[in-house]
Amino acid sequence: MELIERNHALQQLQGALQVAGQGAGRTALVCGEAGIGKTSLLTQLVAGHAAGRVLWGGCEALFSPRPLGPLYDMASAMGSRLQALLGLEGRRPELFSCFLSELQESSDPTIVVLEDLHWADAATLDLVKFLARRIQRVRALLVLSYRDDELGDRHPLKLVLGDLPADAVVRVPLLPLSEAGVAELARQSSHAADGIYATTGGNPFFVTEALRAEGLPVSVRDAVLARAARQPPAVRALLDLAAIVPARIEVAVVEAVLAPAPEDVSAALASGLLTAAGHAYAFRHELARIAIEQALSAPMAAALHAKVLAHLEQRDRGVAMSRLVHHASGAGDADAVLKYALHAGNEAAAHGAHREAAALYGTALKHAAALEPVTRARLLGDLSYQCYLIDKNEEAIARRQEALAIWREIGDVRQEGLTLRWLSRLNWFGGRKQEAEEYANEAVQLLQDLPDDEAYAWALSNRSQLYMLSGHTGESVEWGLRAIELATRIGSNEVLAHALNNVGTARYADGDADGRAMIERSLQISLDNNYEEHVARCHANFISTAVKLRDYALAGQQIDAATRFFAARDLDSWSNYIRAWQARLDFERGHWDAAASEASSLVRAHGVAPITRICALAVLARLRLRRGDPGAGELLDEATALALQSGELQRLAPVAAAHAEDAWLRGEVGGVAGFIVQAHDMAEQRGDERSLGELRYWCLRLGIAGGGAGGTEPAYALQIGGDWKEAAATWEQLGCPYEQALALLEGDEGAMREALALFEALGASVAVKRCRDHLRDAGVRGLSRGPRATTSANPAGLTARELQILSLLADGLSNADIARRLVRSEKTVDHHISAILRKLDVRSRSEAAAVARRTGVISTRD
Repeated sequence: MELIERNHALQQLQGALQVAGQGAGRTALVCGEAGIGKTSLLTQLVAGHAAGRVLWGGCEALFSPRPLGPLYDMASAMGSRLQALLGLEGRRPELFSCFLSELQESSDPTIVVLEDLHWADAATLDLVKFLARRIQRVRALLVLSYRDDELGDRHPLKLVLGDLPADAVVRVPLLPLSEAGVAELARQSSHAADGIYATTGGNPFFVTEALRAEGLPVSVRDAVLARAARQPPAVRALLDLAAIVPARIEVAVVEAVLAPAPEDVSAALASGLLTAAGHAYAFRHELARIAIEQALSAPMAAALHAKVLAHLEQRDRGVAMSRLVHHASGAGDADAVLKYALHAGNEAAAHGAHREAAALYGTALKHAAALEPVTRARLLGDLSYQCYLIDKNEEAIARRQEALAIWREIGDVRQEGLTLRWLSRLNWFGGRKQEAEEYANEAVQLLQDLPDDEAYAWALSNRSQLYMLSGHTGESVEWGLRAIELATRIGSNEVLAHALNNVGTARYADGDADGRAMIERSLQISLDNNYEEHVARCHANFISTAVKLRDYALAGQQIDAATRFFAARDLDSWSNYIRAWQARLDFERGHWDAAASEASSLVRAHGVAPITRICALAVLARLRLRRGDPGAGELLDEATALALQSGELQRLAPVAAAHAEDAWLRGEVGGVAGFIVQAHDMAEQRGDERSLGELRYWCLRLGIAGGGAGGTEPAYALQIGGDWKEAAATWEQLGCPYEQALALLEGDEGAMREALALFEALGASVAVKRCRDHLRDAGVRGLSRGPRATTSANPAGLTARELQILSLLADGLSNADIARRLVRSEKTVDHHISAILRKLDVRSRSEAAAVARRTGVISTRD
């Protein structure tokens, strides 16, 4: 049957499938409101795909969705190795790789459909991320369908969709039918169209139901219920039973619970509400199921849920815990909810589905009134840990405090100490240094009477961690070595991994080569024992320290490794933290558009931990300051408040540097001098060369503090010492174009012109103005006007230098060739080309040349 007003959407999908069949896989996003026709469109696509296989799985509106539910739907069509991996703890990365391998091994194009992703569990969303980032390597079309009107700003799917590679994504939004389309549908069904469009808004499912109803219904719910009401009692009983099971109900369950007569089953299918698919029944549309489910009385619904639960409990195997939770909750069986939610939560946590685990433990807690105090306290601890991993830090703190009260009441000193250690950690994550210190000290004092216990080793390592994070290297090493000795003696690998990370990071940041080796050892222990949090911490500490030491190559390698690790796990706290450092890395290397995109995403996101938010705020504020964009002041104010609360130099220094640069760009210090000097003095006390170098440079420029080059990082030491030329060369070697330009600005006329070119290439419009003023003050004449207003001849607003480079680029010259032709460094040319791509809104050199010729930016050559 031909779909009405869906030809363009179908052609988009068929085009993407054709490209995928040539070896360049694509991801198609099919979105629209409920009833808009997503499934019908995909069914038509699949019907015309005779050359390859189809893998189809869907997400269900269960109380708590089954992890990787769509993959279970597809399992029977996949190889035995993948089937064997399903459900095994800790094997999710291997499972995802196996799925990808099966796609790669297929010579014919494969359509992979993941339906109703607005209901997806966290593990399924991880699968989407994994596949979408690699889809271009395989002959496959990955089709993702979802209701876009149900995705709020906090919906996990929205974050996943925002991270998909744009060059491999085809967006297929489905709109309601037009009035003419509704009329055509009415004509095909031999009904009058009067009032149908106004009532339904053009939603195809609503239109169909309205046309089938006897008279015009007030809503689609009325239409569905009217059709159900016309059925005999036995048929209505079958519809009611099917309505309490999202997606589909197995024939075996219907037979066991209801045992309907064959003629009643036939009548239900003939009603048009229910369909048969294999060994299951399903409503023709989820909206119809929901309408009938919501019409059930509470006692009737509870009784049906109880019957289904009783049947499922009798099965030996093959029943997902999440399904048992769903029916136990529907039946109002608190004991069963508690039992199955705990089991399902443990299962989800073991598979790295931490968001799912948190939801399930939360469900269990709501039914935990009768639990023994010890069991309840352990549940609170488990829930807190899952919340910590998924960046719900305030809830994690609240649950630990509840647990603390229980442990104190029953007098369990060991558990009280462990909980205090956790409260220290969580308060640090929340940016509350004072509370973190107080809890840490209390844990040490309480547990020192248990000198050979693992709990005391945790307290020692936590104390080492706090010292490391605040830049007290000596103290961190001292406490950490005590923790390492105790952990080794009692055989605690987890504490050993934790303490090695602390000491290693402290030493690495201090320039001790042994530090890296200690972090690498911690990482290996954590990988061997599947300590997910500690693997994430190793990557995070490697990355943040490497960026601070300007070892950008190592930072990039670790970000790649961390991204691969996070792809199959819900570790939002850590992935967000590393995303913030990715933004800072891009910022320092002059990749400002990428930095702005990453930082903006984190700043807009709800619930991001303060330590992560500070980094993102500082990056975004400095970018806006340099570009002259609005909103920098508000970002900087928030970053300042959070940094002061954290009390840590690594949070304070970047924010203070941002204030200092803002003062230089504006030409006035204002009331921030005290804050800048405070951070400067802290950096001096800590012996932090990186922070001290930047802050002393700005303090000297602003005239608010003295000091020489001693104790600062090499590039700033050269600059502070007056050797602008060597400083600029060092910055260029490090890959820091903005700092290179600042150093060149202190040189001769040629150097200042080079600085101007760098600022222009970066899009640092405020620094460009400051640089031009500096050149004019130095008596330089004949400066170009810089970026002109947009004109028909130059619609992208390229500078004269950018136009010149674009012309050479269009002639086929490489970056090295252009650099030699213009007597500029290759890195300078790289930055100019980055600016050109950004202004033209393209992704490649060839696209830039094509767009430039098409719009008249450069002339077309014969």
